[in-house]
Amino acid sequence: MKDFLGIDVGRGSIKIVALSKEAESLELRGIGETQTNNTDWTSGDNKQIKELASDIKLLLRDMKLKDSFAAVSLPENEVISRLVKLPPLKKNEIKEALRFEAETFVPYPLDEVSIDYDVVEEDEAGRLLVFAIAAKNNLIQYYLKLFKSVGVELLSLESSSLAIKRVANQVVGTESHVLLMDIGEKYSSVVCLNKGQIYYTRTIPAGGESLTRSISVNLGLDMVSAEEYKKAYGMNPLELEGKIKNAVLPVFNSIAEELRKTIVSYREEWQNSIGLLILSGGGANMPGFAEELTKVLGIEVQVMQPFLRVDTTKLVLPVDINSEGCRFALAVGLAMRGLV
Repeated sequence: MKDFLGIDVGRGSIKIVALSKEAESLELRGIGETQTNNTDWTSGDNKQIKELASDIKLLLRDMKLKDSFAAVSLPENEVISRLVKLPPLKKNEIKEALRFEAETFVPYPLDEVSIDYDVVEEDEAGRLLVFAIAAKNNLIQYYLKLFKSVGVELLSLESSSLAIKRVANQVVGTESHVLLMDIGEKYSSVVCLNKGQIYYTRTIPAGGESLTRSISVNLGLDMVSAEEYKKAYGMNPLELEGKIKNAVLPVFNSIAEELRKTIVSYREEWQNSIGLLILSGGGANMPGFAEELTKVLGIEVQVMQPFLRVDTTKLVLPVDINSEGCRFALAVGLAMRGLV
């Protein structure tokens, strides 16, 4: 049986997770990461495509992976999503109805975008609540060209919010109202789940690089040193007299305020309170970050453990998944696409 790959192509790194299914359990078949040059590789430049394809090929070779299906995430800041209410429709009528509705929320000519969807709920009368996703065709063509060059068979291209939802549902179940934040290099994706379904998404224009840059600017450090201080001391007030914490506070406060607004907006629209925030991505395990968010937001905050329902015992792991696993949450959710 082929393995299923989840490939998270970020601006700073590429992360790959390979999963397979044995009986009813998921098994980790590979995990790896390589750094990229942190440029805008979605511009479609052929040289950049070749460089990125080469990086992915080398990583797959090092992981000894071949003959696999892959699910790949589209950058959340490049995707437009919206909850849409539809009348009772047959499955083959939904996409056409969404193209009509898309005129109200897609800021591009509709012949330049592709639209996909996930049915959130259907009431007793057959009326639908649908999570609609639109992406520009040239972005999709870029990914198709990239992975044709890599030689990997694409199972799907999907928004990161769907992948993060998938892994969160495996880890914490689907019985509550949960807020997810996946912290990327430049952007953070925020998703509200209602009993396992997406009811709200947004992108915050701040991520791990923003936190590092805040330390660099406020303490006069180069970015490499600032990154090391962030990872080592973070928001721990007892380390270095709280200097690192104070240096990241401007960005932290901005992120926390956006999360607070999201929580309030969700409560007002859906008459339900969010009681749990789950963090994933590169900045999620910064010391003190989750604890400070708990204080500010007044809700429980956890760091994602995406391998909680995955058998990892048959591999010699190149990373400590207990401390670093949250960085691979998106890749895990993508790899689960064909298995759960």
